Amino acid sequence: MSARAFSPAIAVAALGLVWPVDGGAQQYRARIDVHAQAISFRGLRQDSLAAALALPSAGGGLETPDGYALRCGGATCYYWRPGPTLRGVPLTTSASVVVWGLGVEGLSLRGTGRLMADLGEDLAWPGSDPAVQLIEGFLEYERAGLTARGGRQLVMSRLEPIGFDGAWLRLRWARASLELTGYGGWGLGQATAVSALSPALNPLDEWRPRDRQLVAAAEAAWAFRGLDARAEYRREVDPLDDYFVSERTAVSLGASIAGLRATGGLDYNIAEGHLGNVDLGLTYVRPAYTVSAGARRYRPYFSLWTLWGAFSPVPYNAVNASVQARPKRWLTLHARGEGYRYEDAEVSTALVPQLEDQGWRASTGASATLNAHWTLTGNYGLEHGPGAAGRYADGAVTYAPNAGFSIDLYGGRMARPLELRYYDATSRWVGARAEWSVDTQRRVWTDVAFVEDQRERPDAGGNTLAQMRLRTGLSLAFGASPDRWQLPPARRSPR
Repeated sequence: MSARAFSPAIAVAALGLVWPVDGGAQQYRARIDVHAQAISFRGLRQDSLAAALALPSAGGGLETPDGYALRCGGATCYYWRPGPTLRGVPLTTSASVVVWGLGVEGLSLRGTGRLMADLGEDLAWPGSDPAVQLIEGFLEYERAGLTARGGRQLVMSRLEPIGFDGAWLRLRWARASLELTGYGGWGLGQATAVSALSPALNPLDEWRPRDRQLVAAAEAAWAFRGLDARAEYRREVDPLDDYFVSERTAVSLGASIAGLRATGGLDYNIAEGHLGNVDLGLTYVRPAYTVSAGARRYRPYFSLWTLWGAFSPVPYNAVNASVQARPKRWLTLHARGEGYRYEDAEVSTALVPQLEDQGWRASTGASATLNAHWTLTGNYGLEHGPGAAGRYADGAVTYAPNAGFSIDLYGGRMARPLELRYYDATSRWVGARAEWSVDTQRRVWTDVAFVEDQRERPDAGGNTLAQMRLRTGLSLAFGASPDRWQLPPARRSPR
């Protein structure tokens, strides 16, 4: 069976197993979530003008007769003007199902899918293609010390989550507290549920791979008392040319002593021969407060088939600290700060000798539970980095008259001044959200917000777009539950 035919085959097999059939022991558990929203947004549209028609601006540059800043080169000048207002009505329906009692002890079927559509007149909402996505769909067999899966799967990992169509196997030795895991198959695109062959991932057709990469990985985990250690190795290979798309390894470690928790880890890019991300964190937990501190190194990662690796992304190093305090039972305070610095880019910047390469961010907030029905929350944050800065404030009031119903009123403001661009953006919003849980199986919610997004520029390119956003959702769960077994008949206890 070819790699391209593998995914449809899984979907057909899953549909055949999930469809109701006659079987005394077969049971299922399903959940359906429907989300819909109506939103309008405005982008930019490129335009041009003959250089002979350009006029000098007050700032020393050139502009159009109606005041738009120009970028000229030769006989033609280019500029950006606000585009038309686009309206989208994205609708997302996701469903997950678990079926067991298939005639083999320990065998079950698990699947998650998503159906997306844009009901708006402009059909401009991103992410709605492809309309049908199979996120996960696999058969699972579990016995003492053994778990095996076959089909479409998502694996969470320090090396980033990855999806693939293939097989997954885990062996556990309880006495040694040891787990060994291996998996492999045809890979999906990075951070998505479709393959890298899909034009939805990359509009540059000539740069996309011609075949799906092959994924192979192994993991080992050991847990002993308060110690947790894990090692991983993963490679992705282009089957057409037998070239490596990616080869990476990672180790992570966690340890707990009394109220102190230490975590750390690193990953190494074997294919490119350089160190990737590194992090170390310490958390001290007490009944009245929690204190955390850490350091990390972040380096963006891209597969070798993409263009982005050619730009040699520069890593940055950061240190951070946070605290959460509970001075009263009804009051919680929190604060966090981080400073970071980029490593040397090894490029010449003679025209800008004082190039900024460091920044910081800080935030604080509080949450107050006044009584069983009222809760207040508020947050404030600042950020300053190379070329940009930001500050925001938001707050919310929650009223819950009973366990099944709640209503939130919220609002906030965010400013994003940019150093190297014309745009300085300021956003303000206010809204309300209501949620009603009919029972543990049914939930309905709706959210209405008014958003104002103002783009300030010294030329005519500034604009303000005010909009009303409406979102609503429905969650349904039905079927049997594997963790809700019927109790046996009661027996009179002996006296």
